[in-house]
Amino acid sequence: MDTVLNAAAHLGHAFGDSLVRPGQALLLDGPLACGKTTLLRSFAERAAAAGRLVITATCSPSERDLPFGVVSQLARGAWKSPGGPPEVPGLPDILRGTSDPADRAEIARLCHRLCTSLIDYAEHTPLLLAVDDVRHSDPASAHFLLQLVRRLDSARIAAVFTDDLSLPAPTLPLRYELLRSQCMHRIGLGPLTPDEVADVVVAELGETASPRSGDVYAATGGNRLLLHTLLADYREHGEARQTGYGQSFLSCLHRNEPIFLDVVRALAVVGFSLPATDLAWLTGHEPEPIGQVLAALTGAGLMDEGAFRQEAARLSVLNDMPARARRTLHQRAARLLHDQGRPATTIARHLVRAGRIPDSWSPELLLEVAEQVAVGEEASVAVDLLEQSLEQCPHQERRAALQAKLAEAEWKINPSTATRHHTPLYGAVRAGRLGLPDSVTLLMQLLWKGGLTEVEGLLAHLREDPAATDQLHAIEAALTCTYPWLAERRPAPAHHGGSAATRAAVWPRAGTVLADVLTGGQTHDTVRRAEEVLRELQLGHDPACQEQAGLFALLALVYGGRIDLASAWCEGALGETGAGPHVPMRQAVLAAARSEIALRRGDLAEAAERSRAALTHASPGAWGVAVGLPLGSLILACTRMGRHEEAGFHVAQTVPNAMFKSSYGLHYLYARGHYFLAAGRHQAALADFLLCGELLTDWGLSSGCDPVPWRIGAAEAWLAQGNHDRARILVYQQLSRPHTDGARARGQSLRLLAATSSAKRRPQLLNEAVGLFTEQEDKYDLARTLWDLSQAYHALGEKKQARRTMRRAWHVAKMCDAASLYEEWLPADDQSQAVAPAPKADAGIERLTHSERRVASLAAMGYTNREIAGKLYVTASTVEQHLTRVFRKLDIKHREQLPTELYADRMELA
Repeated sequence: MDTVLNAAAHLGHAFGDSLVRPGQALLLDGPLACGKTTLLRSFAERAAAAGRLVITATCSPSERDLPFGVVSQLARGAWKSPGGPPEVPGLPDILRGTSDPADRAEIARLCHRLCTSLIDYAEHTPLLLAVDDVRHSDPASAHFLLQLVRRLDSARIAAVFTDDLSLPAPTLPLRYELLRSQCMHRIGLGPLTPDEVADVVVAELGETASPRSGDVYAATGGNRLLLHTLLADYREHGEARQTGYGQSFLSCLHRNEPIFLDVVRALAVVGFSLPATDLAWLTGHEPEPIGQVLAALTGAGLMDEGAFRQEAARLSVLNDMPARARRTLHQRAARLLHDQGRPATTIARHLVRAGRIPDSWSPELLLEVAEQVAVGEEASVAVDLLEQSLEQCPHQERRAALQAKLAEAEWKINPSTATRHHTPLYGAVRAGRLGLPDSVTLLMQLLWKGGLTEVEGLLAHLREDPAATDQLHAIEAALTCTYPWLAERRPAPAHHGGSAATRAAVWPRAGTVLADVLTGGQTHDTVRRAEEVLRELQLGHDPACQEQAGLFALLALVYGGRIDLASAWCEGALGETGAGPHVPMRQAVLAAARSEIALRRGDLAEAAERSRAALTHASPGAWGVAVGLPLGSLILACTRMGRHEEAGFHVAQTVPNAMFKSSYGLHYLYARGHYFLAAGRHQAALADFLLCGELLTDWGLSSGCDPVPWRIGAAEAWLAQGNHDRARILVYQQLSRPHTDGARARGQSLRLLAATSSAKRRPQLLNEAVGLFTEQEDKYDLARTLWDLSQAYHALGEKKQARRTMRRAWHVAKMCDAASLYEEWLPADDQSQAVAPAPKADAGIERLTHSERRVASLAAMGYTNREIAGKLYVTASTVEQHLTRVFRKLDIKHREQLPTELYADRMELA
């Protein structure tokens, strides 16, 4: 406020000690809340200190219809004060509110008497008349002020008025008289400049706050009232608040005509700026005065071309609005934005907040909006909208379609919630009230939740429906991916789809490509088609069953051994679009896929973390039968990390019985088998592994890519029981399969084959397996194979090679958090120098050059200088020089002390 008071002091020098000489008038002109009232009070205080009688009045738009309302305020300051002017006939009636003159002549006579009384009194007692917001004065009082201004030059009366000349005034004659009067001086006020705001910020908050002055100016536009309250908010709370900044903003609106509040309320509801014509439709006012209001708000710094400068102001306006008016504005806004083709999400939010869908909105239009909203990450908005629509819809057929979309939207948030709609929707299908696309979506949801009775009934209905012929191949493909025993093998239609609707949908093609991988193995074509599906999901196409479609496509890559591509999709495009907090099921599915990928790479800690995240984003109940995927990953990761107690806890969890009839149950059985194997329950482990094989055979999936390498697990169980012959049979079966998951499965087979072979043959088999696991980036299997290789070297008497390989195995196991391995491999006394726990990495690693780090990484893995030289195509002398510098930078003496963190570079170097 110092800036305003400085202006008053400056004007004081211009007008003398009394500020305004008798016979003079000042008009303080400026937009809202720019200091006019503060300056007016300053004049009044200075005049009173100089011995003048000061009479004041504040005009208000709400009192414009009150006759002589302003005169009443002035009279209480003059005629009612001790020693004031003598009583004027008719004035007591005005003060008591019993007079309501309607005769213009009578009003003119009374105003004349009042003016004469004041002028006469001022002959011996100078007066200062101060009227705030004079444009809001009532017509009778304006007539009085008009007469007084005309006679001001011959009286010992000074007058100060405030007004905003940018806005129209109902009392036009008074404004014109003020502007043309020879005794009138006009003082223009406006918002502070950015430099002036910066000075105020520094003065109020200190020099350290000067960098914030730009933000303060942006939030206040230089408006003095907003600046004052914002700085107070910053001092007390550190941010703009509704009770401070927001209330000041509201007070500016309530002091003006209702149109100000109407316009700003409409903008608050819409949430962004609109042209005057649109605001006219929303508020019922004419565009021209609305344009003037917008200009006034911008000129005052309250708003920025129709946009709120602070969210606190918008929220204050919304909270100040009556509920009915707010709902009406939301309804009108929804219609306006729909007609303008605005985003469906924006329209849906208004419809939800309207409380009741307008009768003019057709169910088809509501479905269109809800479908568009459900495509993005606004499933909760779609749920609210569809729930309201369902409550109001009287038609059964339309209700069925709305309920299907509601179930679909709720599915994205929590499939357990969506199950409440399945029974009525199943009845709608049987009664012929639900369309084919919605019926197929219902089938997919039932498959996920394990409602086998309803699934079989719905399948029978769809298989008998001639209209569903084109969809049946996609349905059977989805069954192959979930409940293969329910699927009927059908020849695929041309281009994997019949109707345009089938070709446009993503999930049927995702199911088809995974089914092809399960039945025929991975090919270049299946990889291409899987990536096609993922690309469309990235773009947000086809909201129906997005989660299952993404999971099908990712599993098609994982089962076929293309975890590199699956990982790239998870960490790249899908990771960016699937991380929204409004779609927990998408987050859960993505986390489960990442967990399976991490598990196959031997990143056990990450696999456990991702599977826990999958079971957090969506509860086990929400996962339905698909819980076997994340739960299996968690059990297997915990088992391999040596956390047997935690793994046992998850094994003891209740799972749906239908899970064991689904393909997801294979992951759970395989993981449980390894838990039993680690616990020494070899027969139970063997039973779980063999059950995986029996199910795949019964389902007709034994010729494609196995979801889990059950033969390897069963062979390990036989070896644990000492039955090498049975183990060897299973290994040869795995190696002879035409479709495996590639190098990884071959490496696992070679490792077990070595265990059943002669000591002389083992190093050859194991070295080949080491190369395969290194290529596949599978740290867990690599660690186990290196350990077996060290034992093979030891058996052949190659002690030095055995120690190097043992050290490398320990480091790799440590790197992948396989405590079940490296704790078992802790060296005996005579091996204490062969495997030494590596010190914790420090800042020294960051000082290594790229070449030094490459050499150190290979040395940490146990490679000799000659082997490192061969891998990096350099001389052994160069390797030795690099290692010397590495030891010096890391302050170590032996390669056994190299930090295991250096192993992170292995992927690039191998």
